[in-house]
Amino acid sequence: MGFLTETKDNTTIWIGNMKFIVFPAFDVVLDIQSLCKEDLPGTMKIQHALEMLVVNRWKLSFLDMRKKEELLREIYKKCIITNQNRRGHQQSSVFDFEYDGEYIYSSFMLDYGMDLFEMRGRLHWKKFIALFKGLSEKTKMREVMRIRTMEIPQYNGKNGKQIQDIQELKSYYGLQVSGGGGQEGLDGLFSALERMAVKDG
Repeated sequence: MGFLTETKDNTTIWIGNMKFIVFPAFDVVLDIQSLCKEDLPGTMKIQHALEMLVVNRWKLSFLDMRKKEELLREIYKKCIITNQNRRGHQQSSVFDFEYDGEYIYSSFMLDYGMDLFEMRGRLHWKKFIALFKGLSEKTKMREVMRIRTMEIPQYNGKNGKQIQDIQELKSYYGLQVSGGGGQEGLDGLFSALERMAVKDG
């Protein structure tokens, strides 16, 4: 199945004979990323993550922790992971969803006329990722990503000013965080949640 046929606003996931309705809005997934940086037990992080993702969250009380881990795994596989991740190509070191929030916001507004604040709770994570990957070169986010990956040329006696300009741009737009804020970080995050739950259990 491809993106156009497998991506739905609501996803149904069965755990045993229990049906869970999941809606992974982009802002919810990013909130879960922030949640995982907090100093909380892994079991609590899994519980909070599921409460944010599951529409009929009252059913969560009928699951033990192992079933909750299973549900989170299924949500990850069906709602979070993208085809790009499955192929193993990733540029998460070039951007961070949290740190680059303003650039992403302005870029979506420029390219799509989309106010991401108005789309909170409405825009599916996979749709957000597809639009993010499709941003044009004229957007601020693409410009920043280009600067971060720009190579500094060898000094040849004449290009000192060019080298200085590139270094200043890289310093200004460089990521000031340790990383893990891209999709690759989210992959690790969901795996880490499971590991923490086992450890805490």
